[in-house]
Amino acid sequence: MNFATPVIAALIAIGVWWLSTGLVLAMVHWSTKRRLGPWPLLATVTLVGMVGFLLMLYGSGQRTPLGSYAGFFGALLVWAWHETTFLTGMVTGRRKQECPPGLTGFDRFKAAWKAVCDHEIALLVTGLFLWFMLRDTDNPFGLATFGLLWGMRVSAKVLIFLGARHAISGLMPPAILHLKSYFNTGRTTPLFPLLLAAAVGLLAVLVAGALRAEQDYSVVGHILLSTFMALAIIEHLILVLPVSDAALWRWAVPGAPATGAAKTPNVEPALASAGADHPAKTP
Repeated sequence: MNFATPVIAALIAIGVWWLSTGLVLAMVHWSTKRRLGPWPLLATVTLVGMVGFLLMLYGSGQRTPLGSYAGFFGALLVWAWHETTFLTGMVTGRRKQECPPGLTGFDRFKAAWKAVCDHEIALLVTGLFLWFMLRDTDNPFGLATFGLLWGMRVSAKVLIFLGARHAISGLMPPAILHLKSYFNTGRTTPLFPLLLAAAVGLLAVLVAGALRAEQDYSVVGHILLSTFMALAIIEHLILVLPVSDAALWRWAVPGAPATGAAKTPNVEPALASAGADHPAKTP
């Protein structure tokens, strides 16, 4: 099997997206079901994150398909640390209560920011650290993967805050259920077409990069990014359309409602969120 083939790279990206999202959800819900609390997971996911960084460091110096895969997988492992600590409630924000009723405008934004600020700051610090360490390396696709996950997570959070009718998912863990009160599910924001157009434009740029690439490592890297970009667009659509994401990961969360809590009016979601940001649809 030639792992530098675009079709193989795309299939690997899809499989990793589905499996990694499910594994994170499974760990979080298993910990909740066993009433272990979030902290026993911290040592495990921190080790996973460290391995991810080492993979990114290795891949960044290799202009080979293996280097692109290593950077890509490493970025996902680093992202998994953030996803797990967020979904378990370890790193969210200083506000742990539901949004006070009647808040609008900037007051509502401030309340929502306080509910997720620690998570956002952790992502910013991680992104700056990775950029500082990997910005001048031979293979940038690991760093680009983290940047893509981050950017689409922010886009999904903006969408959820401004208005996404079907942003609530039945896969949300108990530790972050209070965040639903900050979602705007009464309408879909008029800015959604702009967010979607920007995402589709970036997808076109990545596909064009894959078509122009002359070296295998660049082809693989662009295909991996293009596939994740396409998946992120699908996740954005799930936020506003009456479809359920629960069926994809029911194996990871056996008790999840078949229709994603009937999708009544995510946390990032987006990938994510993860993404991947994403099945948990977090803000």
